[in-house]
Amino acid sequence: MSLEKFKKAIKSPFFIIFLLSLVSLLVAFFFVRYPLQLNGDAPSYFDAMKFMQGQPANQLTYDTQENAEFFLKVRILTTPLMLLSSILAGKLFGGEYQGMLAVNIVFYFLIILVFYRLAWIVYQDKRVAFIGTVFFLANYGLYNYGTTYRTDLGGWFFFLLASWLAVSYFYRPENKKFYFLSILASSVGVLFKEYGALGLISLIIIVLYQSAGSWQKVKAVIKIAALFLIIPVVYHLFIYWQFNFSYLDWYGYNFKEIINNPATPAINWSIFLLIKVLGWLFSVGWPIFVFGLYQEYKNFNYQRFKILLAILPASLAFLAWPALTQRIAFIFVPLLALISGYGLSKIKNRYLIGLILMIYILINYLIRNQFLPWDLLRLVNI
Repeated sequence: MSLEKFKKAIKSPFFIIFLLSLVSLLVAFFFVRYPLQLNGDAPSYFDAMKFMQGQPANQLTYDTQENAEFFLKVRILTTPLMLLSSILAGKLFGGEYQGMLAVNIVFYFLIILVFYRLAWIVYQDKRVAFIGTVFFLANYGLYNYGTTYRTDLGGWFFFLLASWLAVSYFYRPENKKFYFLSILASSVGVLFKEYGALGLISLIIIVLYQSAGSWQKVKAVIKIAALFLIIPVVYHLFIYWQFNFSYLDWYGYNFKEIINNPATPAINWSIFLLIKVLGWLFSVGWPIFVFGLYQEYKNFNYQRFKILLAILPASLAFLAWPALTQRIAFIFVPLLALISGYGLSKIKNRYLIGLILMIYILINYLIRNQFLPWDLLRLVNI
């Protein structure tokens, strides 16, 4: 590589974003430390990977044999491609946990790249795309719940990938490649995690924008749904045949165990909990988001409004799940980051922009920090 090409490469937004992403990941692993904790759902994914390889699961993970069998079915039903990817990667990196972490690290860099692409195509502005990407990659939810021993990040990635392809189709409807790739990304993504299917909602709304008769639009939606369902329906029928278990069993279990259950007050649905979860989710970014909404109103662009409106329902899909947690609500962060990036880009003083971003980054590092004797969540919740 020539010196000129090297200088051009290090000045590109992709290089700077990659560097920021790498630094953020290293801080998360060696300072925040929460991502590498083997807690929550992590042991159940490990058991499922062992089971898929014909080995006995660790029954001590669960309180009863019945629960052990139930959650093995859940993991195999809802995250098969993530489990298989982690098993394969684990053969290179020394174990299933290491394999899952390696897969998530790959998805971590890919999702940040895809988000930048999405931000750029929505706003057609490198400055907005860069600032919005910083809001996204520095959000504690991405590294606390993504680059860890869980399966969420794969679903988030395919959600944004399908959304980016859907928006690309919005601008170039004559290019059916984006249309079919968005459906494929959703169909494959749902087998990494349920979030992976959400980009399909954006594609459907964008298709409904097209100038066609009502019946034509209905047929178009049916076609999208039919193409999307081929892969997941075949897999889910296979699981039902093998285990007599379906996604309705999983959703019903969550509804029964969480809604109005005194044993799960921390995640039981309520308006107060919604405010609390969303408050922490974007923390000090909320004032910038509100400013971004004002800038969207002030500089109204109908085409951009339609795109943001198409992304909104998928971003709010976490409201349909019985449990209300920051990890599940993270799918709202991309939209918040997009609009916040646009709002902050309207500030002329770049030093002020840098200061605001640094405060946002620092607060996110402190929200859940296992290195310190306290973190902001525990401090406020005392």
